[in-house]
Amino acid sequence: MLDKVSPFRSVRARFSTVMGGSGIVLGLALTLFIEWHLEAGLQASARDSLNAFADEIAHKLTEDLSNRQREVVLMADLIGRNNIVHPESTQDVIEGLKHRQAAYAWIGLTDQAGVVLAASGGFLKGLNVSARPWFAGGMQGDFVADPHDAVLLAKYMKPRPDGEPPRFLDVAAPIKDSAGRTQGVLAAHLHWDWVNDVVADTLAKRRKSTPLEVFIANRKGEWLLSAPSGSRPHPANLQAVGADEDYLVATQKVVTKVPADGLGWTVVVREDLRHAFAPIDEVRRLMLAFTALVAALFAWASWLIAGRVVRPIVQLADAAKSHAGDLSVGAIKTPGRVRDETGVLGQAMDRLAHNDRLTGLFNRSEVLSRLHHAIQRTTAQHRYGALLLVNLDNVSVLNNTRGHDAGDQLLIATAKRLQQLEDSGALVARLGGDEFLVLLENLGHDRVQVLEQAMAFAARTLAQFRAPFALEAGAYQGQASIGAALVGDELITADDVLKRTELAMLEAKRQGKNQAVVFDQRMQDELFARVQFEDALRSAIPSQLLVHYQPQIDQHKGLLGAEVLVRWRHPEQGVISPARFIPLAEETGLIVPIGQWVLEAACRQLHQWAADPATDALVLAVNVSVKEFRDPGYADGVLRILQQTQANPHRLKLELTESVLAEDVDAVVCKMQVLKAVGISFSLDDFGTGFSSLSYLKRLPLDQLKIDQSFVRDVTTHASDASIVRAVIALGQGLGLNVIAEGVETVAQQRLLRAYGCDSYQGYLFGRPATIEEFEAAMGQVWPL
Repeated sequence: MLDKVSPFRSVRARFSTVMGGSGIVLGLALTLFIEWHLEAGLQASARDSLNAFADEIAHKLTEDLSNRQREVVLMADLIGRNNIVHPESTQDVIEGLKHRQAAYAWIGLTDQAGVVLAASGGFLKGLNVSARPWFAGGMQGDFVADPHDAVLLAKYMKPRPDGEPPRFLDVAAPIKDSAGRTQGVLAAHLHWDWVNDVVADTLAKRRKSTPLEVFIANRKGEWLLSAPSGSRPHPANLQAVGADEDYLVATQKVVTKVPADGLGWTVVVREDLRHAFAPIDEVRRLMLAFTALVAALFAWASWLIAGRVVRPIVQLADAAKSHAGDLSVGAIKTPGRVRDETGVLGQAMDRLAHNDRLTGLFNRSEVLSRLHHAIQRTTAQHRYGALLLVNLDNVSVLNNTRGHDAGDQLLIATAKRLQQLEDSGALVARLGGDEFLVLLENLGHDRVQVLEQAMAFAARTLAQFRAPFALEAGAYQGQASIGAALVGDELITADDVLKRTELAMLEAKRQGKNQAVVFDQRMQDELFARVQFEDALRSAIPSQLLVHYQPQIDQHKGLLGAEVLVRWRHPEQGVISPARFIPLAEETGLIVPIGQWVLEAACRQLHQWAADPATDALVLAVNVSVKEFRDPGYADGVLRILQQTQANPHRLKLELTESVLAEDVDAVVCKMQVLKAVGISFSLDDFGTGFSSLSYLKRLPLDQLKIDQSFVRDVTTHASDASIVRAVIALGQGLGLNVIAEGVETVAQQRLLRAYGCDSYQGYLFGRPATIEEFEAAMGQVWPL
């Protein structure tokens, strides 16, 4: 009888055990291999991701710093080139720039000695800041420095949440006159919180939820910004970052043109290895479970297979025993399969260098680069292209009424609609703000036909705005103004083409918006002529200015005085009409120094007249522009001039226009009362042509209403003008005000006005504006009353 083979020592059991063990070994080896391979892939991917984020933060910091520095340099150049280093001329410009860009905490203008002449919010005005590093640096050239705690501005600004004073980054530029002499410094303090916002915005876009730590170091390796996460302490300085092997680290330099050798900032982004390799732990658990299952299945399959494979061997062994012989059974090899499972994360594409963050379209730098190449191609091929500048109309109104989120939604929706034009071969990009560019290439050889194609494409572009935009706050009907310019028309740069589209776009807005205009040389010539005219006007103050006097007559009292009118005697062009230079002076702010000069001249004349009994009762009326009157220091300036000239304030009359009522009426009334308290009288000029609100009119401390000459001109021929004149006279008399009519040129007009109850007149019937000598010579004449 044969001995029974123990099932645990049988060939089948041993075979199954070996095969099952082999499965476990292979599974563990496969697990280790996958873990190693995945770790290498994750580490490379994590480093790429960190490098991308460090590069993005550094690029954004570089871009923002360059933009702010460029804005300060351009404004400093504008101030110096146009010789407007005066507080009155620059205050509005400074306030406008600060309000347009939230990163500015303070903007100020100093003279050569470091005294602040003008500043946002009026902070530090009049103080000497020559000891501040930004002043010394700005006097030498363009200046950008590391952040610092607020010193002089600390008492005006809210402290940080930790109670420390706010931190600023200084940007400054010298103000040089046309001869290259430094006249002062224009400086700006940037909120350091701007850097925190850049870091936070960049990290918010990450798909991974694992925390990152971001640091920014100066050229000495000291931390300017540290945003650690977790409980571990952050490194002491930049040199200590690489010493910690528990982190993956990426660094990137912030490249700036100012100072000459750059700021030397380094952006550091690091991630804890435990967080970076967290996916490996999950894979390991899955693989061990899979290995156990595979090993069990492998052993069970091997047991079944071995049952068939080893059966002849078992039978042979049994036969050998029965015959008292031994048989050697060779090893049985069972082939196996090894399955490799590898996965590599794709590398993140860096789109920020070429695409706009909000809309995804090409950004300014990318489209200008492509425009540069397009100019080269079109010039070489003698073909034309076109560039369209699309400027959305009234976006500021949308932002002010529905919020900036609605404005962003409009920009995104506009980008999607404009992208539909790319089917026709156009390249669409966002220039910035509410402006988009559309680049067209290879339109043809014929210039006239290309212009027609460009305008037809502009019409298609305008058609994209016909349907309302569906915003979260409700439907919005948008519109745009388009400026177009040819590409390849001349050997000019991309910036020149862009400037041409800007001029054409501005012309489209001037013509009423919601239309397209093609650039022509006339626009460039008009701009050049306007700049020359503005420069000439700046040079004319006050050496080429003179005052004329036009008499104001009373039916019963005779000569009351005169209105003081400014004239410009150009050395080459002669006397220039006020209709040409006054609107430009209003637009550029030059009306403020002009108005001050006219007021001083009038007060000096009043002082001279006061010594003569024949003229000591005459009153001079001086026009006051809206910009002058809105100046917070206007009333003090008038009082100072009266004191300097020793003029009698009871003989001074200030003529205001109704447009001053469009602002804060309470402030207007308060300012008028201050001046009226010393004896100055007020006349409301051009009444009936502007902001004629009776509810506001009764609150103003007026002495006189002035009927506009547009009504007086046709008072004898048009019933409507006559009705308006009678109404104004009745209104003035009802309010206890004197009423004077300007533009009286005929006896018939004067008699009709007298019949209506108006006894005071001004116009050619009584005298044209004349020099003081001519005016005084005519004072004794008999007036046609």
